[in-house]
Amino acid sequence: MGLGGYELGPEPGEDPNVDRAERVIRTALEAGVDWLDTSENYLDTRNEALMGEALARIDDDFLIASKAAPGKGVTGGGSGFRRDEIHAACRASLGRLGREHLDLYFLHWPDRTGVPLEETWGAMAELADAGLVRAIGLSNYSIEDVERCHADRPVDVVQVGLSMIDYLDDRASIARCGALGIGVTIFEPLASGVRGRTLEEVRAVWTGAWEETEFYRNLTDPLWVARASVVLDDLRALAARLDATVAQLAIGWVLAQPGVSAAIVGSRDGGHIKENAAASELDLTDASTRSND
Repeated sequence: MGLGGYELGPEPGEDPNVDRAERVIRTALEAGVDWLDTSENYLDTRNEALMGEALARIDDDFLIASKAAPGKGVTGGGSGFRRDEIHAACRASLGRLGREHLDLYFLHWPDRTGVPLEETWGAMAELADAGLVRAIGLSNYSIEDVERCHADRPVDVVQVGLSMIDYLDDRASIARCGALGIGVTIFEPLASGVRGRTLEEVRAVWTGAWEETEFYRNLTDPLWVARASVVLDDLRALAARLDATVAQLAIGWVLAQPGVSAAIVGSRDGGHIKENAAASELDLTDASTRSND
């Protein structure tokens, strides 16, 4: 289990809350979570800066994963994917996070401006060779691009979405990565709505720029909503039989999928952090999770 840093803020117009971030990270450590995920893109580098301030107060070797972005996205901007831009982005992230190296460093999403993938991936390999990062990976890339990079310089890890509601068609690609020896970390294992909130409440959270994304469009699509409602009803019934929470069952199912190494969940609530971490110990061997539906 990894801790998603984005949810710790600061949100647009909000002051960084270092005390809260420190509390959440300490709670995660106590629950057995030992790595955190962030990006230069998150809130225009402000999330990295906040994580750096909070981690400076904690005497523990908490692992850090961050990402370089090719440009502007819904959660902020990015340095670009030219060789010199990748090198500069990594060093800037190290400075904000107060680290001499990053444990994981991802390309956040594919470049659409014409920068050759070979140039960008070559720069990532150079960072690894220089000891500035310990593992390099790809986030939100197709399996074709993953295999293309892997043939040139091994891809250590990929980051993709998966839940019992979304990204189900990507399970074959995830299993393929596992077969290649590539670690797979999963974002959105909870599909943003399986902890008891109504879909209306979920939609109210993801407003503003999020309303232009496919993620938000799913929340307003009648077919998606109908499928999500059926899955959530089944989850609640099964969770009750297993003496688990819906969130634990959802995360446990993701962790049990072929090729999956870890899942990232973020929260500002210490109780939720502990609950999520316990999902890694959930035994689904004899549970009917309808994983083939």
